[in-house]
Parts: sequence; structure tokens; C-alpha cells
Amino acid sequence: MNVERHRRPVGARFTTQLAMHRHSHAIAGAMGQYVGSARRVVLTILLSTTALASASLALAQTPANASGAAAATSANGAVVALPSVGPATAIRPAVPIGQSTVAQGVAQIKERYNLSHVWLRTESDNGVALEAATPGDDVQQLLPVASLSKSVTAIGIALLVQQGKLSLDARLGDLLDAYARQHGKPLDPSLRELTVRRLLAHRAGLATNGFNDPVNGLFSGLAIRRVGGSADFFNYLDAGDASHSSGKSDFVYSNVSYLLLGMVIEAVSGEDYKDFCETSIFAPLGVTDAKLPDNWRLLAPFAGWQMSTGALLKVWRVFDIRRPTLLTEKTLRSLLLDKQAGPVNSDRDVFYTLGVFLLAGAGDRSYRVSHDGIADFFRTQSTYYTVVEKTVPGDSWAMVVSPIPSRSQFGALQRDVRRIIRQARLVP
Repeated sequence: MNVERHRRPVGARFTTQLAMHRHSHAIAGAMGQYVGSARRVVLTILLSTTALASASLALAQTPANASGAAAATSANGAVVALPSVGPATAIRPAVPIGQSTVAQGVAQIKERYNLSHVWLRTESDNGVALEAATPGDDVQQLLPVASLSKSVTAIGIALLVQQGKLSLDARLGDLLDAYARQHGKPLDPSLRELTVRRLLAHRAGLATNGFNDPVNGLFSGLAIRRVGGSADFFNYLDAGDASHSSGKSDFVYSNVSYLLLGMVIEAVSGEDYKDFCETSIFAPLGVTDAKLPDNWRLLAPFAGWQMSTGALLKVWRVFDIRRPTLLTEKTLRSLLLDKQAGPVNSDRDVFYTLGVFLLAGAGDRSYRVSHDGIADFFRTQSTYYTVVEKTVPGDSWAMVVSPIPSRSQFGALQRDVRRIIRQARLVP
């Protein structure tokens, strides 16, 4: 917020004297007009004296800056200083007030939800960023983003489609037969007819995450112990007992869908999944603070990436159809804004399209994309809950907290973040 200094109006310093002069004339007039009524004269004098005292008190209580200039409020509501001499000078607070609001909000969230760590970053529609973290935590810290990794995998698939190397209607049997043989085991027959489109939308009849493990899905801890965290994620299919499809096409959120899409990226691009993402997604976007640790490779396409909140929001700028970056407007219309599969619930206008939940807006260039994730795969490590939300047009924000709050608190936590951001953006 800028506070501008202005010259004091020429007559400003004589306000009190003029007030006294006018009150003296009022008293004299009253005495001349009502000379026959002593009581009225006395009453007028008392009222005038009271008014004069009130005016003097108000002037005395007017805030002053370091040079003794009084503060005033301009027509647009901004607070300005009125120095007695010198030109107007812009004053910038040492800490922007909006930034202070976000920092206070982080402290409130930490206390309200009994958290040890909170990282929060928000970016306005014109790119102005505010961020804060709990004391002792670095706002640039790389954090496990869990299911937000799905958005990275989906962007990789969209790039291959955009380049003409992949079709949304391509079947896994055609895409992964040779790949599966190279990895030592043929593809399960129930997976052969699945298409890329169905995998992107979680409509491939694969095991829901809640089927085996209500938190992580697919006995993730068991799968890691069976094959080792640094093993090829192809082995996760067997280790997690997840290599079979029911053939149904209704919405069932499943990590295995994006595990298979990671395999598609490797098979079609001929590159290692990690290398492809780093060279084809992160490098063009200028993302340098993202990594895939070896012991998280088993979960890579659906939960393996670690990055800062700033890197997350940089990746999610890809989803803004008004400002195309890696993906063209045509690609975003056909994949991100694709509603062919229908809403995830019949009673809500929410769709799962390109690794994100899409809430449609009033027009074709107005929508909100969001996703959250739980990192609780390694019991010996801290646990994390991550949320990202981007409104087009509007603000975007990313938050990571640790430990994971109760699921019943997820909605309230997200509402608190939106409230904090609204308050921070209201400050001029």
C-alpha cells in the first residue's frame, strides 16, 4: 500500500483560529439579537464554548506523521499524509499489508487445525504473488505433493496428443504390449481394451483407492515393501494387486489409471518417465524446484513428485486457456474442457478431465480446476496434505500442511484459505 504525501492546504493550519473567530461572531450576534433575554445569551455562550472545545479536541486527536503532518482520507478512501512543506512522497511499508495478512492466516490455520507446518502461496490473475510458511519453514521447500503428480502426468499425455504421437482413443493393448514384454510380463487381458481417454477420466473400471487402502489405495505401503521404492513403477501393478479391470466406465478415482498413463508416456516417447517430465514439461515452464526421489519412483505417475508451492502453481498455469503455454487453446478445449464422459456425480457440474477436477463456469473461458492429495506412503516419514486451486479468471493458490488433518476438516480448511486470500487481496 502506498501512502502519498500532499501539501497541506494553505488555510489548513488556521482552521482553529477561523473556528474561534466564527464562534465569537455567533456569540456577539446572539447577544445583540436577544439582549433582553439573559438566559438565552448564557445558553448560547455555553453551546458555543462546547462546540469550540469539541473542535479543538478533534484536531488534537488527528494522527500525525513523523514530521507533524496530519492524516486525512481522500475521496477514494486511501489514507494520505499532509506535510506542512515539501513535495508529495510515496511511502512503501516494509512488509506489504497483503503479505502480512497471508502470514497471519498461516498462523491461524496452524493453530486452528493443530498443524506443525503450513506452506501457502497465492497468485493473482495478473501474477502478483503472496506466500508464507510457519516459522522455521522455507517457502521454497520441496514437498511431497502426492496426487497432484497426476496433473503432471496428464500434461505429458496431452503433449503427446498435441504432437500427433498419441490418440485419446488408442488402446492399451496396442500401446503397451511390447512395453509389457520388455518388463517381463504380458499385459493383463482385461486392460487391453482400455483407452487413454478412459484412463484420464478415471473411467477404466480399475480398483478404487478405497478398495484396498482408504487412505492411499492399493496397499501402497505393502507394494513398496514388496518391490522396493526405487523399483520400476511397472511392478506396482502386481505388487498392489491392481492389474485387472472390471470393464465398467463409471467414475472411479483410481491411482492405477495414472500409473498406466505413466507407462504410456514411456512407451510412446521412448524416454524414461522422469526424464520426459523434466525435459518436456518442467524445463519449458522454467520449473527448477521439482524432483522425483528414487524411493518415490514406484509411485511416480500418480503420487511421486516433490516440488515447492511456487513450482506447483507454475505448472498449473498450463491450464489457463486465456494464456496458452505448453498446451495450445485447441488442446485445452479438447482435453481440459472435455465433458464427454459426464460429471463425476450426477448432482454436481464437476468433471475429471486432465488430472484435475473441473468445475464449469458461466462461459467456455470461465472455470475452476482443483485437486488435493495425501502423502502417507512411508510410515517412517512425515505426512502431508496438499491442495491446489486455480480459478479462470481469478486467483490461484497452493497449500501444503503437515501432518494430515482429519478428512472431515478438508472442506473447512479450504474455505479458510479462500477467506484469507480474499482478505489479503482487499488491501490496496
